[in-house]
Amino acid sequence: MGLLDKLKGELVDIIEWLDDSRSTLAWRFPRYQNEIKHGAQLIVREGQRAVFVYRGQIADVFDPGAYELVSENLPILSTLQGWKHGFDSPFRSEVYFLNTRQVTDLRWGTPQPVTVRDPDFKMVQVRANGLCVVRIADAEIFLREVIGTDSAVEAEEITELLRRVITLAFSDMIMETGLGAIDLQGRQVELSEKLREFVQERVDDEFGLEITSVTMNISLPDEITQAMTRGVARGVEEGGYAHNVGDIGRLQQVRAAD
Repeated sequence: MGLLDKLKGELVDIIEWLDDSRSTLAWRFPRYQNEIKHGAQLIVREGQRAVFVYRGQIADVFDPGAYELVSENLPILSTLQGWKHGFDSPFRSEVYFLNTRQVTDLRWGTPQPVTVRDPDFKMVQVRANGLCVVRIADAEIFLREVIGTDSAVEAEEITELLRRVITLAFSDMIMETGLGAIDLQGRQVELSEKLREFVQERVDDEFGLEITSVTMNISLPDEITQAMTRGVARGVEEGGYAHNVGDIGRLQQVRAAD
């Protein structure tokens, strides 16, 4: 860093994050040697939270608003740095801004089929995909467990993390419910909420995230779908298959689709 950059860093007295990409979840404010002028202005916009970190330890956290960075407004940092009353010198601290708005376009999908035990079709290979809506709920946990020493975290990085979590949660959910292939497809809306709960349990304390919604679309092999169509129609007409697989409503749906 040159002399001009150093001087610029010393002259700046406003700390803020101007971001309209909506794809960045966390960003570290760049500053020469992390020095901050006493009395500098901190601006935290709606949908943001600012976190001060000193020597790897999380200090003060700020919700949306405008603040003057003096010792009275930085009680934890003042304690960590041992500031005495009336301290007015520049101080060092890392400042992270977190995007607390909902990220709505996180796509997920099972990379490999998941085996489902079905009473009619025995072992069925199913796939699932959908969307996940997530937001940062606990700034301190997210900073400690996800950001680490990175200068920024993009939504795509969280997507990769959540894909793994959701895939495992989907498999666990199927095992717990014990539902067959037909019921899985027929109860996708209900199961989407159950999947959200499964995922939330895994990311709450571990990553500081809130899963606000999960959508799920379950896909079956073509041969199973065709067999289901033939079986429901034939079974209802013969009076036996409907008891195990479906009801008249399912037959009507199949015929309406044809």
